[in-house]
Amino acid sequence: MNATSMQSIKHLINQVDFAGQSFISINSMTNDQLLALFELGKNLELQNRDRWELFPGAIETLLFFQPSTRTRMSFQTAMLRLGGNVIVENSPKTSSSIAKEESLSDMMRCLAQYSNVIVLRHPDAEAAKEAAAFSGDTPLINGGWGHWEHPTQALLDLYTLWRKFGHIDGLKVTVAAADMIEARTGHSMAQGLARLGADVTIASPKAKRVPAEVVDNIRTAYPDAKLEEVFDFDKASFNEFIADKDLVYLPGCSAPAGATADQFKKVMDDYFVMHQTLDAAKANGHMIYVTHTLPRRAGEMDLAIDDTPNQLAFESILHSVSIRMALLAAILGN
Repeated sequence: MNATSMQSIKHLINQVDFAGQSFISINSMTNDQLLALFELGKNLELQNRDRWELFPGAIETLLFFQPSTRTRMSFQTAMLRLGGNVIVENSPKTSSSIAKEESLSDMMRCLAQYSNVIVLRHPDAEAAKEAAAFSGDTPLINGGWGHWEHPTQALLDLYTLWRKFGHIDGLKVTVAAADMIEARTGHSMAQGLARLGADVTIASPKAKRVPAEVVDNIRTAYPDAKLEEVFDFDKASFNEFIADKDLVYLPGCSAPAGATADQFKKVMDDYFVMHQTLDAAKANGHMIYVTHTLPRRAGEMDLAIDDTPNQLAFESILHSVSIRMALLAAILGN
């Protein structure tokens, strides 16, 4: 990186104005900060296949209590591309002192002494929130907490949408799942979309509607936001409903085991995006994009969409590195 490029990147980092702060929720940043972060990410895309010594010596600690491929590896890649180093603990229940009944708060106190930034994934959102207070001056990133939020997944999907259209305001987006209670990425994404001016509908069975906190957060902070909940589709009515949308966002479902699994999979089928729906829209001059947060299970969408220009799921994987680089850079500062 030459001196001019370095100064440009430093300027963009300063524009985000997030140095030393934690990214716990999609609401941890203002709209202006999110858009400044997108500009920073765009300028860091050249580093997706290279290593620039922006933060030599910086250490990122990944503490993952749940399985992960994309979140963990993209955070690893992002820090290495920035010139930093990574410590990974991806099985703490068996290989760390958690196995000896150490508290999460004590572990956080210790990791804060080793790290410039910590990324935590945890199945219990309340436990993670409590432990966050013990990271001290070391910034903490939410890598997925319980069923509450997964803000960096939403961040990369918002960024991918912004890179595709050049804007988010005015886009028509449906966030859809057979269970929106546990769809933590859907919670983060719906809030980010509505805040940034998209016309958002959240589609689910009424019995599994998004937690009230998600809707209340948006309507309290952004009373002019366009947000609607819609319920209880079947496959035909759902595909009719999405025919004029710009994006269908699928935050994924974890089908339960046992006696209720088959019934749940039938409900999943009611929110199945059909390839024919996209083709019909395209024939009328309208492109419907579809993305899934991954991992996905059979029955959530027509996999033939993967081989069409309509899919954004795998495009977002590439963007995940540059936007997580941008987030780390903004937190680490100059």
